[in-house]
Amino acid sequence: MRYSLRFTVFIVFAIAFHLFGCSENTDDDTPPIETLIVEPPPPKPTPEDTFAKLKALFPKPIYDGDFSTLGEVTVSKTYLDFLTEEYQTEEPFKTLPEYLNVAPPLNPERYESYLKELMGKPNEEDIAIVHQMTLRYRCANAMMYQNLHDGDGVKAILGLLEKKLSVLEEAPMKAWLELHFPNGDFFKGFDNFVTDTEREDTLLIQEQFEKHGKDDGLLWLAVRNPALTAELLNNFTNTVVFQEWINGIFFLPKP
Repeated sequence: MRYSLRFTVFIVFAIAFHLFGCSENTDDDTPPIETLIVEPPPPKPTPEDTFAKLKALFPKPIYDGDFSTLGEVTVSKTYLDFLTEEYQTEEPFKTLPEYLNVAPPLNPERYESYLKELMGKPNEEDIAIVHQMTLRYRCANAMMYQNLHDGDGVKAILGLLEKKLSVLEEAPMKAWLELHFPNGDFFKGFDNFVTDTEREDTLLIQEQFEKHGKDDGLLWLAVRNPALTAELLNNFTNTVVFQEWINGIFFLPKP
């Protein structure tokens, strides 16, 4: 009986020690469980939100004499954050001019219909090359418009030829032309095609101005058509020549 009682006391003591020890170990070794709160990512900036923010940041007229305010808009953090998020490209870019150099055309159909007559079914590389050539030619035309506005016809013609000939020396375009058009017949109707793309874009800009006014129209253009906005800033140094271009003063009547 005595041994049985001792054994029982021992067992009770052992169980109590075990439970007490486990309790202490749990307190010492197990870190407290914390509730992790995962915050949702910030919402993607929309064109409408971005327009409103930019309008608040730049209350002064956007359509000024030399596009200086529009230039400020396009280098602002608000605009560049929107641009890099909304208009992502395969090649990275940090600025609007860099975007123009790597962005595919917003309307590749204009190039497809033109190239189908020359080479059958064009691929994305063909369209990208001709798009970049078109940008170069449009820049050359803008230089000519400025010289014509200044009354220097000789400088206008010489500058135009020099700028367009330089396109033939750019490696990707030169290689593409030598591969597909070794006889040089690609350029027979290219000038007319380039001018047609300019006419289309002047009509688009006119629509924006009629709908929103010149200031808001330029701001909406920067948000919805950054490539065309980059061209305007690159090709035109004042709004006088730009307005003449929009009005079609430099374009010959279509046959």
